[in-house]
Amino acid sequence: MIRSMVLVLLALMLLSNPAYAGWLDDVTDSVRKAKEITDTTREVVKQPETKEDPGKTNADRNIPEAVPSKTSQKSGSGEGGQDIVASEEIYGKYDFIPGDKVIFYDDFSDTDVGEFPRKWSLKGPGAGGNTVEVVDYKGKRYLRSVPPASKEEGLAATSLFIRFTANNDMPEKFTVEFDAVLAQTNGHPNEYSLLMFDENGWPAHMPGSIYISGEQGKSHNTATSVDKNDGRTHHIAVSVNGTFVKAYIDNQRVVNDPDAVTRPIKFIGMHLFANHGYSETVMFTNFRLAEGGKDIRSALNTEGKIVTHGILFDTGSDKIRPESLPTLKKILAILEENPDLKFSIEGHTDNQGRREINQPLSEKRANAVKSWLTGKGISEARLKTKGWGDTKPIDTNDMPEGRANNRRVEFVKY
Repeated sequence: MIRSMVLVLLALMLLSNPAYAGWLDDVTDSVRKAKEITDTTREVVKQPETKEDPGKTNADRNIPEAVPSKTSQKSGSGEGGQDIVASEEIYGKYDFIPGDKVIFYDDFSDTDVGEFPRKWSLKGPGAGGNTVEVVDYKGKRYLRSVPPASKEEGLAATSLFIRFTANNDMPEKFTVEFDAVLAQTNGHPNEYSLLMFDENGWPAHMPGSIYISGEQGKSHNTATSVDKNDGRTHHIAVSVNGTFVKAYIDNQRVVNDPDAVTRPIKFIGMHLFANHGYSETVMFTNFRLAEGGKDIRSALNTEGKIVTHGILFDTGSDKIRPESLPTLKKILAILEENPDLKFSIEGHTDNQGRREINQPLSEKRANAVKSWLTGKGISEARLKTKGWGDTKPIDTNDMPEGRANNRRVEFVKY
């Protein structure tokens, strides 16, 4: 109503004085843009649509929000990146750097809803238990422990292992990452354990098991309290060096145990549990196992470049995620220690999506890294950028693991 009156008055002014014509166009355009912004905002805040599988019941098609804790409303890193500058203080003690060669990856995108994931197995030490299935949740695929038939029942435990078995032992250094929904039922948290066993498995449940929930992170010898039962997806990161294990929930380190595992490690898996009550959100996704790589200084000396997989961006964006800070700080330290060193910062993508989108995106991401480094005092004259898109793969694009290896940022000495 008000907008209509304004437009009538503006029209009268236009008729009386042609000089107002350009001004009227500007105002009309502003009104149109304001309406577009409002409409877009309404679309953004809508709940994502859940894909329906004709073979599933109504209860399976629509997975409700996880029940949040009354005291915790902290956002997990798994649901979108924060501004990296704002996150630097929060992530000040975060030192996790992912392994640089992905040897297993599963986001369950290649498994139909309601099915058991083909890259996992119920063979292994202590495997089996409650049924699991792939579901759509907030627009992503997750592997969920199927809730019981009655809401009066607790969710029984289940253990499953990836279909990757080391010949004699896992690499000396490796990392595991996954995203899990941290919530609670009847005052008790969803429980996840990363399993790292030999053939015997389950040696009194530990060592070899890293426990994660919205209340605690725990290993064989350590335990750390957290406050993350907010019903959101959180990022879990675990680094293994020999028997030494560090684990993180988002930016918080929850395990720092020099004797958390025993060697050899031949089986890697997950244990899901919520025995204290009915839950529909004991689920995880984006499971990534990567071999720990060379020290970046030695890589620079021997190969003339540093290949990094630890600089992460929001999907389809050049916005750097805060989990990238440990890798960025390593690069910054090398540049500060070697004032004559110059880098070409080069972005690479996998082959998913159109090339005309991937190439400029890889270039924008390289420029974002350059901007972060120059913001820390590195001269622009020491840095140039290039975006290669998917034109220089270092692995196959036919498998998820290969595509993960191809998504990288390289620092090439020149």
